[in-house]
Amino acid sequence: MKDKTTTIAELKSYIQDFSAKRGWCGQENAKNLAMALTVEAAELSEIFMWLHSDEADSVKNNIETYQHLQDELADILWYVCRIACHFDVDLATAVVKKGIKNAAKYPVLP
Repeated sequence: MKDKTTTIAELKSYIQDFSAKRGWCGQENAKNLAMALTVEAAELSEIFMWLHSDEADSVKNNIETYQHLQDELADILWYVCRIACHFDVDLATAVVKKGIKNAAKYPVLP
């Protein structure tokens, strides 16, 4: 799977199938999924915790740290998709609707 060729629906299906095969579906609830997402976001933040702002972008130059970053981003997206499936949210539609709200709230600068 690659970003350029994989749809959100395919990604959500992959995650749901993976989770179902391990018996994870049906045991979770919205609170636990949201808490798991928060934990994963905190683990992403932890990568940058003691770095000076000027050093943060250099994470990509360290193979282990960059892999850790990718793992945490995957975990975050994993839980976003699990929550979206749990509530039957079409993520593409939700993003566009939020973009419309943000455009009204934050107009283009002249």
